[in-house]
Amino acid sequence: MQILFPSFGQEALDVLNNSNIPYSVDGNAVLFPKHNLKMILVPVVSQDFPPQGLSADSALEHAASAHDSSETDASYETFFLYEDRWRSSRTVTSQRMLSRLGVFRRVHARLCKVVSIKNCKDFGFSPDLFRSKAKKFLDAFHTYGYLKDQTDYLLLYKEDIVAAAQFMKTYQPKSSINPNQDKDSQLKSFEWTRYASLPDVRIAGGMGKVLNQFLSDIDKHSSPNAESTNVKPQAHGTIEVMSYSDNEWSNGDAYRKLGFKLAGTMEPVTYRIDPKTWKRINPRQWAALKTRLTDKEAESYTTIQNQGSRKWVLLFGDDI
Repeated sequence: MQILFPSFGQEALDVLNNSNIPYSVDGNAVLFPKHNLKMILVPVVSQDFPPQGLSADSALEHAASAHDSSETDASYETFFLYEDRWRSSRTVTSQRMLSRLGVFRRVHARLCKVVSIKNCKDFGFSPDLFRSKAKKFLDAFHTYGYLKDQTDYLLLYKEDIVAAAQFMKTYQPKSSINPNQDKDSQLKSFEWTRYASLPDVRIAGGMGKVLNQFLSDIDKHSSPNAESTNVKPQAHGTIEVMSYSDNEWSNGDAYRKLGFKLAGTMEPVTYRIDPKTWKRINPRQWAALKTRLTDKEAESYTTIQNQGSRKWVLLFGDDI
């Protein structure tokens, strides 16, 4: 039986070809031996319209180097390219794909400034303009967009926004990774809900710089070094920061390098795909939307599952 190569995958291969990136194709996986990476293509399949595609043999004609499927072992880190992401935001997704393969502009965090609601006026932003800038950036460049009622941060390089982040306070009765923590100790728990940079920019130390600024803001006695992630807030009790890495794009190494510990995994989430925009609709949104659709309209929304996520936790304090 001949394995069909997803039609949107050929568009992705065209981008790789234009950037002179060597690859080979194995079924609906694109292999990058030079980078020890494997990209799995995930088509959105409609029951009414079976996927159209070209054979893997056709795609292999332009492969820069042969690669036997037996070589695809655990040494290859895997990321996933979903058709809905490609169709809804091709430019951003293609830039993000190329960035994984070493095609990016490098910026050093030491040359960047962190902007928050507290100092935004120093950079010429009113509070409302600052929030609107954060929203516009995250809606454009974060997989799941901007969240309301968060603490926002922007990272500026030569007056240009190159990254944005959001945090929120959470309420945890005990630490996620230290359940034996003294029950009388004070736990301050926060979630790092969003971080995104320009898809074609790699900011060396960017995540650490934003994290350090956030820790400095919540603990007046800390004095973080913006070039280091070894921050140790001095406030009484324990500070916990948790976040999630998206298994579609990474294994979470960026968090591990910041000192976070793996605290669990989240199961894949099922989304509906808007047939007009290719945007994902989460279960809560779908529950509200389907009440306004006819049965025929609802059937036009296909379903996909993401790859789940990993939970990461960072602890500081006297009671660890």
